[in-house]
Amino acid sequence: MTETKRTPVILLLMLGFFCLAVTARADWKAEINELLKNREYEPALNLLESTLPGLEQAEKQEALALLPFLYFKNNLPSEEKRALIDYFEEFGDSQPLLAFLDFSVFNQALEYWGRWREDFPLVSNLNFLLPASSEDRSIPEVLRLGFDLSAEAYYKIQLEGNPLEGGLWTKGAHLIQLPLPFYFDQSYSLNLDIFLKTRSITIRKRIVLEIGIEKRNLQNQELLVQRQESPPIKNVEGEVAFYIGDTLIYKATKYLQKQIPVRVYIPPPNPPGTKPYLVPDKDQPYFRGVSILDAISAIAGAIKDWKKKPPEKVPASFVKRPEINFAFTSLEKQGLRTEVSIKLRPVKAEPLSY
Repeated sequence: MTETKRTPVILLLMLGFFCLAVTARADWKAEINELLKNREYEPALNLLESTLPGLEQAEKQEALALLPFLYFKNNLPSEEKRALIDYFEEFGDSQPLLAFLDFSVFNQALEYWGRWREDFPLVSNLNFLLPASSEDRSIPEVLRLGFDLSAEAYYKIQLEGNPLEGGLWTKGAHLIQLPLPFYFDQSYSLNLDIFLKTRSITIRKRIVLEIGIEKRNLQNQELLVQRQESPPIKNVEGEVAFYIGDTLIYKATKYLQKQIPVRVYIPPPNPPGTKPYLVPDKDQPYFRGVSILDAISAIAGAIKDWKKKPPEKVPASFVKRPEINFAFTSLEKQGLRTEVSIKLRPVKAEPLSY
């Protein structure tokens, strides 16, 4: 066969294989549904694992939702937990449809996912929280990490392997406060680990704090940037320093509040034409009043008017930011400006055996 005749044959073979692959991808739901109806869970799992890499994004969610269910049916708890993490990390707690399943199988899958959507501790909506009143690029007093938790869970927090706190978190929004690092000589990162345990699973969610440092020489001297919400004057009672190697990273300090000086209230002078030891003249205009009944009537009218007005919107105390940026100049080296950026990089959670 000549080269010119061989080329069309190869193209036809490639086209045929492509059509077979498309047909196989289109029929995977029907084949898996038939296997599950007959309770053939192992062949269904093998088919799904081989089909999953070639699926498009539109079908990927249902396949990834079905995968932990099949691991559960095949009694593979470790693989099941990893598959659950893959689904929740990519699609959140959205309910998979799985409408192609037979009714008997669909009920089981629906019950399975209903239980996990209530019991999986998904960390989402992770951001820095900055005071709404703080100035842009000012140095934060502390690092506030805000996030949403999808289920009630016992928690433990560690920074670079050192325990910080623990307890029980309810479902909803939460806040972690960390002291601002002291080390700004060069870029580095810190690992913040959040351990979450529910009745069905224990996971470790790692959040990497990436601290970028850039130094600039200045021609003109600049003043040191002030911190947000500077704390009041305090006396130090005790300190606990945290080092990585020989480098000081954090320092937790316990304070005793200084006594606030007593402020004596001095009343204003008496109205003109009066003396301290004389009863003021009631006929003077600034001593005229109203009767108690008139005052009650006026207050009732004010309350009615207040009820008609729409409630005022309370301004937010904090704003969300994916990154913190600030800059400062050293008191010793005022010609050197240090620019700092702190970013959050969440890592995919990993299941634990306990």
